[in-house]
Amino acid sequence: MKLFKRAITLSVFLLASMTSVVSANQAPNFSFKDVDGQHHQFSEYRGKWVIVNYWATYCGPCVAELPALNSVAKRFKDKVVVLGMEAGETPASELKQFAEQRNLAYPIVPTQDSTMFALGLIYGVPTTYIINPQGRVVDTHMGAISAAQLQNYIRSNKRPSVADKNENCLTGVC
Repeated sequence: MKLFKRAITLSVFLLASMTSVVSANQAPNFSFKDVDGQHHQFSEYRGKWVIVNYWATYCGPCVAELPALNSVAKRFKDKVVVLGMEAGETPASELKQFAEQRNLAYPIVPTQDSTMFALGLIYGVPTTYIINPQGRVVDTHMGAISAAQLQNYIRSNKRPSVADKNENCLTGVC
């Protein structure tokens, strides 16, 4: 009986692992509020590159990369959305002032349960997730990221693979 229970437990674990691997590349839809209290849905950004940057106000490398993120947000505003997901639990009022002092041109999102692990585990800040216009996570970058690194993704204009097209096909005529 113990062997049977272990086999069932192992099977469930393996099935759960395989399911998460299959869907791991697709970014989930989640909701959040920015520092101004505006509600957002992650799905609103489909069709654009989305740069989700987890950072903290007290993190030196995080603050150092803000100009690069701001530059990309301004330069590619028609193709890219940058989301600054603050992970240091700074109060929203302080965070808003911090963003205004630095003239950040992209949404700043205070720490929220809905955002903290929406795209995966965060082992430290800064951590940046790059999501393509089809809604797939194409890379995760730990550490400070440069404008040049971000521009390489945006300018790549990579077409979705056949697997992407098939998976996103709801009508069966793709």
